[in-house]
Amino acid sequence: KYLVRKVKRLTGLPVEIHTHNDFGMGVATELAAVTAGAEVVHSCVNGLGERTGNAAMEELMVGLHILLGIKTNYRFDKIIPLSELVSELSGVKLANNKPVLGKGNYIRESGIGVDLVMTNPLAMFATAPQLTGRKAEVVLGKKSGKASITYMLDKLGIHNASDENVNEILKDVKEKGTEKKGLLTTDEFNEIIQRKGLSKKS
Repeated sequence: KYLVRKVKRLTGLPVEIHTHNDFGMGVATELAAVTAGAEVVHSCVNGLGERTGNAAMEELMVGLHILLGIKTNYRFDKIIPLSELVSELSGVKLANNKPVLGKGNYIRESGIGVDLVMTNPLAMFATAPQLTGRKAEVVLGKKSGKASITYMLDKLGIHNASDENVNEILKDVKEKGTEKKGLLTTDEFNEIIQRKGLSKKS
């Protein structure tokens, strides 16, 4: 902010801001520059660039729109397809926890607040999944709770599970998630359900 204000004061000219992400603050620095009067921001799709990369375009877009409330003509529904194309062409894969673009952005493993994932996603996530054409998702793993199991059973059309059934399924889910050090697949969850003798009622 200090540098942008100083340059504008000394020159009276428009200012462009170009940052790298060496301290993990590339996007934050550019947003700060905008609040100080910078008219142009530089960025790269997926945060690509030399060394630690440049300010990530998708993070900058969402930051300008949501955090600063700046009106833009950005097509947020095009961010994911663009990111996937750039990832394919560059050969650089994205981390699952990459802000805005990561596949893990809108999944909920913990049982707390599972009901809000679908009914009020903004209570659980920083942005609405619909902004970038995504959907919220409940997944199962070692951090799951009873609410997650009940939700998944309902989703599969199984409504005859007792509280004891749910507790047993939860125990198996946690054990499986710990064993594989990851999330359960639908097939793995179905296998657990079948072992408990549960099925969808016609």
